[in-house]
Amino acid sequence: MYTIKRAAELTGVPETSLRTWERRYRVFTPLRSESGYRLYDQEALARIVSMRQLVDDGWSPAAAAEAVRTETIPATRDARAVHAGVGDANVNGSDQPDAATYLNRFLGAAARLDLAGIEENLDGGFALGSFEHVVDSWLFPTMEALGEGWALGEIDIAGEHLASHAVHRRLSAAFNAAGSRSQGPAVVVGLPPGSQHELGALAFATAIRRRGSNVLYLGANIPVASWETAVRSHAARAAVLAVVTPEDRPAAVAVAERLVNLENPPMVYAGGAFGANLTEGVQELAPGIGSAAQQLDRLSHDRG
Repeated sequence: MYTIKRAAELTGVPETSLRTWERRYRVFTPLRSESGYRLYDQEALARIVSMRQLVDDGWSPAAAAEAVRTETIPATRDARAVHAGVGDANVNGSDQPDAATYLNRFLGAAARLDLAGIEENLDGGFALGSFEHVVDSWLFPTMEALGEGWALGEIDIAGEHLASHAVHRRLSAAFNAAGSRSQGPAVVVGLPPGSQHELGALAFATAIRRRGSNVLYLGANIPVASWETAVRSHAARAAVLAVVTPEDRPAAVAVAERLVNLENPPMVYAGGAFGANLTEGVQELAPGIGSAAQQLDRLSHDRG
């Protein structure tokens, strides 16, 4: 989430124009902090850039706003790619750092234990497109590179933890910001007992919450019986097991078998390292946060 000052810096649109576009054209609706300050997410930034680029091309603000609102931006405009979360275009023009630069700077900041640098490059990375696009094409590769840096001794474990916790905070903020849209099917998301690496699960929970699902996010290391309790108490239509490593699979199978044998079983989905040999009654999620979120959204609504 970004303040209006940071949003103006990232998009190249003055604060006064952002307020005008919000009030007059309703291209985006920023959230509000507890203190009443405007907060902009990645989707809002992408819309702002789409409108700015159209205006720069000579469109009237009213016409540009209508095109952004109705998603009828000409396919030839690079702004359309940013708005849809496609490609590596960034919100501040081609003369600004690209995805690879933000990745490398993020790793360098982690190696230096530079929290301000970590946060700054998370700002840049998350402004590259929609939430789902950024997670799949930038955040996950960045976190994989962070792990490799630690394994090679290039980044101390303290730096790896510092960076991982910063990412966790960023994803948690995105999850909370999506809460006002949670009116759809109830979905429980978490990790099986013994599994600790939850960033992927939290990102997925955020993605489906952004699509309108009523998400109960459990987090890491959830016992089998607790999964059943959560599904029953939430009247969940679907349960999603994040399986990070092959070692997590036996515990995930135990959870899945418990859930599919309930009197009113939810749809049970598994992703990651669950593997192709699925437990009966378990469906495999598509690779990628964006594709998996679309899949679950479609099937859970169809079932209802």
